[in-house]
Amino acid sequence: MNRTRFAAGILGVAALAACSDTTDPTLAGRAEPALEQIQMAQAEEVVPGEVVVKFRSGVNVAAQAGAYGASIGHMGYKNAFAVLRTARGSERMLAARLENDPNVEYAEPNYLRKPTAIDSRLWALYNPGNLTITYTKGGSGTVTSKISTADADIDGIESIGAGGSPVVVGSIDTGVNMTHTEFLPGQLIAGKDWYSNDNDPTDTDDHGTHTSGTMAGRTVGVGGVTGAGINVKVYVQRVCGQRGCPLSAIASAIRAAADYPGLVAMNLSLGGTTESQGEKDAIAYATSKGVLVIAAAGNSNTSTVGCPACDPNAISVAATNWQDGRAYYSQWGTGLDISAPGGELYSNTSSQAGIYSALRNGYGYMQGTSMATPQVTGAAGVVASKTGLRGAQLRARLESSADDIGAAGYDTTFGNGRLNVYRAITGQSLASGL
Repeated sequence: MNRTRFAAGILGVAALAACSDTTDPTLAGRAEPALEQIQMAQAEEVVPGEVVVKFRSGVNVAAQAGAYGASIGHMGYKNAFAVLRTARGSERMLAARLENDPNVEYAEPNYLRKPTAIDSRLWALYNPGNLTITYTKGGSGTVTSKISTADADIDGIESIGAGGSPVVVGSIDTGVNMTHTEFLPGQLIAGKDWYSNDNDPTDTDDHGTHTSGTMAGRTVGVGGVTGAGINVKVYVQRVCGQRGCPLSAIASAIRAAADYPGLVAMNLSLGGTTESQGEKDAIAYATSKGVLVIAAAGNSNTSTVGCPACDPNAISVAATNWQDGRAYYSQWGTGLDISAPGGELYSNTSSQAGIYSALRNGYGYMQGTSMATPQVTGAAGVVASKTGLRGAQLRARLESSADDIGAAGYDTTFGNGRLNVYRAITGQSLASGL
C-alpha cells in the first residue's frame, strides 16, 4: 500500500481553550488533564448579550422580544429560532424568564462551543507497530517508552472505497482553506459562514482544514486513502471564530447541511458542557432526513460525554492512542458511541503520536477528539458511497463493524469499539491488522 509521507508545512498551532485540541505537545503533557478539568468545571461561556429563543407559531417575535426589553438580533436558518439581543450579563436571566412564557417553546443563552482538537499522515492509517513512543507524563518527571500497537489504526486499505457513487459530507467547523492542494478540484463546496454572516467559509484557524483533510483529503484523508476521494465532496460551513462557536451558528449549520442534496453525514469537532435545545432540535431534524450528525466527545478526561455529542441522535466519538487505549484527554461515559485514533502527544513524543493532516498553509500534527471524529465522518462518507447505506443503517454499519477493544461488547470507554474502515466498507475482516 502506498502511504505518501509529507514534511510538515507548519510545526505548531496555538493551543485552543478548554475543550479545544492542542498542537503543542508540551501543553498536552503538562496539562494531563487537570487544567482542562478546572476549565470545564466553570460555567460554559455564552455570546455576550444574546439569547436563542423559539417562539410558538403565530407569535409576533419583535413585539414579544420588546416586551422583555430585547430586540431581534437575527433569525436562524429558515427562521427555526430567533437570536435576541439583551444587556450583557443578563443572558441567563432573560432566558429563564422567557422559559416561563407560554408563547415560548424554549429559550437559552447563545452558548459558545469550542473546537475539540489537539495532531497524521493520517496517523490512523500509518501505524506499523514498531514506533517507539517516549514521553514525560504529567508533572512527575517519569519518562516512559512504549511500542505502538500494530493494529491500533483504523484498517484503511487503498482502493477499497473506489467505484462508489457521489456523496457529500459536511464540515461544521472553523472553515476550510478552499484552495488547499490536499483537496481535489471541485471537492470543496462553499456553504455559509454563520459566524461572520457571509458566504465565505474560509478557514481562519487551521482546525477546520485539518478535520476536513482527515475526512476527505486526497493523501491524508479517509476518503482519499481508500480511493473514494473523487466521490466524497465536503460541504463547508464556518461556525467558529475568535470567540468560539455560537450555538445559533451551529444549529443553523446543522439544518442547512441536512437540507443539502446528497449529504449523508456531517462532522462537528466541537463541544461544550451544556445540553442545548436548539442543537437537539437541529440534530433531530437532520436525523429525520437520514443524515448522520457525528460529534466529538470532548477533551477534558471526564466521565461525561460533551455536547452536542451527548444527544442520543448524534454519534459521539472518543479518541484512542497508539496502543489502542483511551487517549488520556478523551471524555467517555454513558452514551458514548464509537472511538477512533486521536493521537497522544506529550512533551517529548515523536511526531508519529499525533494526527497529520492539512492546515491552512501546508500540513501539521494535532491531537484530540476533533481528530478522531472526522475519521468516523470520512468513513461514513465512503461507506455511503460504496454501499448505498443511509441514516440508521449507515450508523449501524459503522458501529457494528468497529473493533471491540474494551470490555466485551459495548462499554462506556470505547462505546461500540474502535472504528474499522475496512470492515465498515467491505463487511469483512482482514486476515491480519495493518
